[in-house]
Amino acid sequence: MQQPFFFKEDKMKKISAVSGSIRKLFDCFDDSMIQSCFEGVYGELWCDDENDSQTAVIVSGDFHYLAGKPAFADEVMAFAKDKPHAVFVPSCDGWFDLLNQSCGDSLRKVDRYHMRAPENGFDRAQLKDILKALKPLRLYACDIFPIKEKEFSECRKSTWAYSFVSNFSDYNEFEQHGFGFVIKHLGKIVSGTSTYCYYSKGVEVEVSTDKDYRMRGLAKVTAAKFILECVERGLAPNWDARNMASVSIARKLGFALHDTYTAYEFKAPEDVVILPKDKFDSEAVERLARLDDEQLSRVIPQLLEWIKDMNWTVAQHVTELLADRQKITEPHLPALLKAEQTDDIWKYNIIAHLLPLWGAYPSDERITAEVKRIAEHPTDGEKQELVDKAAEKFLHDFS
Repeated sequence: MQQPFFFKEDKMKKISAVSGSIRKLFDCFDDSMIQSCFEGVYGELWCDDENDSQTAVIVSGDFHYLAGKPAFADEVMAFAKDKPHAVFVPSCDGWFDLLNQSCGDSLRKVDRYHMRAPENGFDRAQLKDILKALKPLRLYACDIFPIKEKEFSECRKSTWAYSFVSNFSDYNEFEQHGFGFVIKHLGKIVSGTSTYCYYSKGVEVEVSTDKDYRMRGLAKVTAAKFILECVERGLAPNWDARNMASVSIARKLGFALHDTYTAYEFKAPEDVVILPKDKFDSEAVERLARLDDEQLSRVIPQLLEWIKDMNWTVAQHVTELLADRQKITEPHLPALLKAEQTDDIWKYNIIAHLLPLWGAYPSDERITAEVKRIAEHPTDGEKQELVDKAAEKFLHDFS
């Protein structure tokens, strides 16, 4: 999708010195990448007036922090040129309409989540137990490696793993200020956790997994290794979760949800909702993930059909997508979990694979009520397919 970008250099200025008025504009944010920019480590700072600033923008990779009075929309959108995965984090709602008008109604609002480290520190024994889970993952010739020069080069050449090293000019800078760990399967990097950005007191965590290896617990393993390394180095790990699946992983490591905030992303270029054509069509799910809630909500019932059999390749990707869109998925689940609904394997997959990704009880109490019914008073079919055991485990894990 072509976006209109018009950059007017006489309006905003790139500056290196951070004045008191600029710092005050960013007081409403609580992000490590802003601190990194203030310390001169990473990111660019632009403002209207360095001595008496009313509007300022920090550009840090794909992230654009918008502070103060909403203005200079064309300039802001120019910063995001050629960045299809740009994220705009505003200080107030007034930014949305201004930016959306500038880019031809191409933005959508999304929820993101700030996670916080435990006040009493991470449980090292728990993190080490997570590391032990790598061996039972049923991946032949699979092991975890630190990101050294060879892995750094491999990440540079990868589309999905590039973000592990994208904010470092070369391996020497990464070795001096960053670190990370990847899992390799048959010599290929398939998952990892790395330093996205750093500042004097900590690091921003970047976690990702190759789309063909998701839903295996790999990200949790590398993240546990990364957090242990942060503890050893005395660094604070900052975790910004894009979706509820990321929130779930962070919680299992010891993080707690601090707050939910609104950000803007570009809409998908497709206006037509295209469902998977077969059980291997994971690319269709990727396209669906770029739709906003209003577009995607129309096909949630059809998508739920794809998790009737978790052996289908597409089922894992659909489950992740539905976990990311909890708000529009929940209303469809109570009817699927009722006693009179007799597809018990489907119920099992919902309880064992989808609900745990939300990291807590569903906000819709009807879902929790049905899960408790299944755990306490299951039908014969639910017993036969072990749905009651899945329900008991879910209630225990999130009690």
